[in-house]
Amino acid sequence: MPTILVESTVDDPLVHRRFAKNISRWLRGQGVDINHVITKFVSADPERYFSGPFPLARPGSVLSGEAPGGAAGGFAFVQCTVDLARPAGFRTGLAERIVEELRGSVDAGRTFIQFHEVRPELHLVGSELLAAVSGE
Repeated sequence: MPTILVESTVDDPLVHRRFAKNISRWLRGQGVDINHVITKFVSADPERYFSGPFPLARPGSVLSGEAPGGAAGGFAFVQCTVDLARPAGFRTGLAERIVEELRGSVDAGRTFIQFHEVRPELHLVGSELLAAVSGE
């Protein structure tokens, strides 16, 4: 049931597909059924993000995409919904994998990861609800 939402300035479908594939493979290695892994990308408009009162797109901003030394620009806010019972090592490993998969498109210092822990029974799929109602 892991769900990963990546809100980013990276709009390359190849990056998205590679990310979803490699994260799913990593999760499979942790015993997760990859048919239950959802990854969603949302385009982030840097003009709508602020650090305090300053737009992240402002020239010279740490998140403006003008990375020093030619490093990758842009940024990513990543929200991961995972089972409450998962150990801290799982979350740390997933976060490390996310940073690794975005590297090259988003600098590690511009990748912000947040975890939402839920009980799996509160993570519902419509088809399962319909099957329960119809008695299948």
